[in-house]
Amino acid sequence: MSFDPAALAASLDADEAEFLGDEMRTTILDHGARTPRVLVLLHGLTASPRTWRAFAEVRHARGDNILVARLPRHGHEDRMSDALEALTTPELTRQAARIVDVAAALGDEITLLGHSLGGALALHSAHRDERIFRAIAVAPFLGVKRLPRDWHAWTRRILERAPNRFLYWDPIDRGRNAPDHGYHRYATRSIAAGLGLADALQEDARMGPPCAQHIEIVRNAGETSVNNSAINDLVARWRSVGGDRVRIHRLVGTGLSHDVIEPERPHSPAARFLPLLHALLDAPPSDTDTVLNAHR
Repeated sequence: MSFDPAALAASLDADEAEFLGDEMRTTILDHGARTPRVLVLLHGLTASPRTWRAFAEVRHARGDNILVARLPRHGHEDRMSDALEALTTPELTRQAARIVDVAAALGDEITLLGHSLGGALALHSAHRDERIFRAIAVAPFLGVKRLPRDWHAWTRRILERAPNRFLYWDPIDRGRNAPDHGYHRYATRSIAAGLGLADALQEDARMGPPCAQHIEIVRNAGETSVNNSAINDLVARWRSVGGDRVRIHRLVGTGLSHDVIEPERPHSPAARFLPLLHALLDAPPSDTDTVLNAHR
């Protein structure tokens, strides 16, 4: 691919361009040429690229080209869109491959940073694509909190075969105080797609170590939504087959939380966590497991 940031961004959104909100499209912040490092930012389920806007601007000012990528069926201007009911695991993985292709046109050393579903996609790509130097996954969606991994296949079959339902993240507030660049609701079929991605990654990890040179997972001690045991299991699998550059950063001090990224969410711990994330990116990849303390 040639270096044409506008065309590259548009290529990732082409299938849904007519539905997207202005600030919810794939965004590239560039320096007019390829840079030694390109940072790819991946949002979570029902969010959009705008979640990373301020963070991306800081990283760009520090010298990197930045690709803030939109996940499939996300970012529609209609915040009550029903697009997520058709989301599938293969659709997510195909888009992940296209995102890495675009990143490779923007810089030499590719770093992926994703939250929740975006974190799982970052890990999926890091396992399979040797072009990725470093992947950081924040609270990756590798399973639902309190749902045993042995129940994933059964749960996926139920969610895929039953009629789709849309559920509010907050059934009391019903999105009234949510940021205006994401969906109010998630689709049960989209949860099935996420579980399919998580299970495929776990199976891949049985076969050998990841292709990426460095993988770091931020595991939130106050997690309310995703399954931290699944994170531990994935790391143990990778390490057992030679993944000796896989690290866990244990995040403490955010209280009960999952969305530690979105700065516009009421009572969000993002103001305390995002500086820690900048510090991770500013430093070389860690060679040990660490603790990230958001109390400070």
